[in-house]
Amino acid sequence: MAALDTFVNEIDRLSRRLLRNLECCDRTLVAAVELTAAQAYSLLVLDERGPSTMTELASEMRLHGTTMTRMVDGLVEKDLAERQADAEDRRVVRVHLTDRGREAVEEIQRAKTSFLAAAFSDLSDEERDAILKALRRFTDTAEQLGARCCCCR
Repeated sequence: MAALDTFVNEIDRLSRRLLRNLECCDRTLVAAVELTAAQAYSLLVLDERGPSTMTELASEMRLHGTTMTRMVDGLVEKDLAERQADAEDRRVVRVHLTDRGREAVEEIQRAKTSFLAAAFSDLSDEERDAILKALRRFTDTAEQLGARCCCCR
């Protein structure tokens, strides 16, 4: 059992280091488009999901609804997103990317792609495949944990 305890402790330590460092890089990358990392993540989610309700966004971002509302308010103020009534049910409001929001997403993705390509350029194809396989498995496990313990499901 000691081996599992050692593994779990190392996963905890390494995942915290990974998160801290990636968040630091993300803050630097999104500063160019004058966004917070959370605002940039929200734009990326909207780009991936398409028009979404506040509940869908809050769930995807693992944020409380009021926090998500403030986040979207900031994106609307910057003309990066807009709220529109759903065509099929006018009671439902969906958040859409504006043209300016799509441009910001493209700029964020270009910066991230360039940054990550440079970081991983010296790895072999086999090393990249191994990292992707392990990261996919780790992400799947983290999402299962988040579904069980996150207060903002």
